[in-house]
This record gives sequence, structure tokens and C-alpha cells, in this order.
Amino acid sequence: MNIKSLYNLSNGMYIISTKYENHFAGCIVNTVTQATPEERPKLIVIVNKENDTAMTMQKSKIVNISILSKDADMLLIGKFGFRSSKDFDKLEGTEYILGKNNVPVITEKSVSYIECNIINEIDCSTHIIFILEATNAEVLNEEEVMTYEYYHKVVKGKTPPKASSYNG
Repeated sequence: MNIKSLYNLSNGMYIISTKYENHFAGCIVNTVTQATPEERPKLIVIVNKENDTAMTMQKSKIVNISILSKDADMLLIGKFGFRSSKDFDKLEGTEYILGKNNVPVITEKSVSYIECNIINEIDCSTHIIFILEATNAEVLNEEEVMTYEYYHKVVKGKTPPKASSYNG
């Protein structure tokens, strides 16, 4: 199988954030999908099981999604994509607000955000598929969103080993 064919799937670049008790966790993901259109839409986000963010999401049952703009830089992407929340304070020096759910929402280089409750999860081998229900969403600006293709072709970004699209 030619795994490169999967690179042609259309994905964006997102920072997801969660909090359980006093522990904040957040990471970059490229797999967020709207599943239903009703008043409180359902979404899907996929996170590596070994990621501190996934483990914190399982405890908290809440997550916020920040949709990155094309001008998100590698400092921000690197902070959330290549470092662990267990070992590093990702909020330090990062622009954010508290969402209505009391979880930080990353506003730096983001075009919009969605606050969600986690309503189900599905084990998917190395990753967990979280099924979410949106509870609040806001548009921050009208900038263009960063796609995963743009991240690879223009920004020349790398894929970390825990990403769903990683190809050793």
C-alpha cells in the first residue's frame, strides 16, 4: 500500500486544549471533523493514546478546539506539537482566553474556536477517536485557515511520531 496516498486527504491544523483539576494539556492535531449539523453539532477528533492530552481528555470529558490560521508560526506549532504537557507549560507566553467551560482556548494565530463536551470515545489501535458535542463556538477573525497540506508544502513542517499521519 502506498501510504502517501493518505496525504491527499484534506485536513486542517488545530490546537486542542483540555484541563483536569489543575493540569492543563494541549496538542496539535490534524484530524477534526464535523459529523452532524444540528444545533449542538457532533464532531470527531483523533488523538494518540500515549499523548498526555488524550489522557487528560479522558478524565475531564471536555476539550476546546482552536482552528489555526495560515500565519501560525513554527514556534507555536512546535510548542504544542513537539513537546509534552507533562513536562512543559504550553500556556506560558501563549495568547489564550478561558472558555465558557473554564478551559483555556488558544487564541494566538487562531481564526475560530469550538468548545466541546466529550460524549463518547472509540479505541482505534494507537489512537482514540473522541466524539464531541459542541457547546459554544466563536469566530475570532476572517484569516485563512492552515491546512495540513500547507503546513507540509509551504511551512515545511514535520510530522511528529504520535500523529495519526506519521509515516516513520
